[in-house]
Amino acid sequence: MATGSAVDLVRACLEHEPPHGLRVGPPQISGTLSLFPIFRDAAGLDYVTLAEAQEAKTVEISELDARGTVSRLVVKNAGASPVLIIDGDILLGLKQDRALNTTILVPSQSTLEIPVSCIEAGRWRPKSATAHRGDFSLSPGARAAVLKSMILHARTSGRFDSDQRAIWNKIEKYFGTLGVASGTHAYSDIERQRRPQIEARLAQLKPADGQSGVLAVVGGKPVSFDLFDKASTLSRFWQGLIGSCITESLATAPSEASVDVEAATGWIRGLGGGKASVHPAVGMGVATLITGAGHDLSALVVEGVPIHIAATQGERSDSRNLRESVMD
Repeated sequence: MATGSAVDLVRACLEHEPPHGLRVGPPQISGTLSLFPIFRDAAGLDYVTLAEAQEAKTVEISELDARGTVSRLVVKNAGASPVLIIDGDILLGLKQDRALNTTILVPSQSTLEIPVSCIEAGRWRPKSATAHRGDFSLSPGARAAVLKSMILHARTSGRFDSDQRAIWNKIEKYFGTLGVASGTHAYSDIERQRRPQIEARLAQLKPADGQSGVLAVVGGKPVSFDLFDKASTLSRFWQGLIGSCITESLATAPSEASVDVEAATGWIRGLGGGKASVHPAVGMGVATLITGAGHDLSALVVEGVPIHIAATQGERSDSRNLRESVMD
């Protein structure tokens, strides 16, 4: 796929109204967390999610070799369908817990090396032979740190690596803010110890019929945007993504800032602006990366279909709420 066409596809998806673009609906609100539903009618591809593939026992994720490498794991897909793993998916076990750096569509009957970040700084010893997906994704703040550094590495080296030190520092801040203790500095201990609170709020939040994306806003600031090619994919990732957003809201000071549909839509429309680059993806398709004055974005485009578009607010706008960033 030509560079221009992949970027144009992503920008058109973000900037246009239906039927070719997206529509933003009124939010569900839980405390300081607002979840704006995104609706988009589009053709989707056939694949299964990592959770489905692991349940069917058609996929395995393991260390690179007996010694292991912090930044790489191996995924083997023995199934008949491609397997979708998204950035921020947590992989538990092995020699340490990891999180995926970039969204990947693993071809059927294939073996791939996949780029990951360590989210358990105090362990390097085997816990299991294969990894299993965590119930919740990496929190939006940590996910943003991965995305920002991944884009920089992809543009300079072609590899979807991350700044490991920055991610560890971000996770340590969550420990302090949430009063969580972890003997191995494992991110998973945050959501394990706060699980009752997360699940209680998660039970009240459901995707709407036809909803294929979500913009999460905490305290007036956008913390994550995820849009899939079809509503069924969001439904399968809902628990992981929204559980992680609840964690983010628990770690954020209360705020009276509110956001309306107009401001949310304006921020999303602006995500296509900025410097764009396209890179061969790990697995199928191409990775489209866009960085603007107040956002970082990564999209996986396969066979002309934007499978997953993920974005976060950039650090330069972290001190401002969503309405202020849209008005700039």
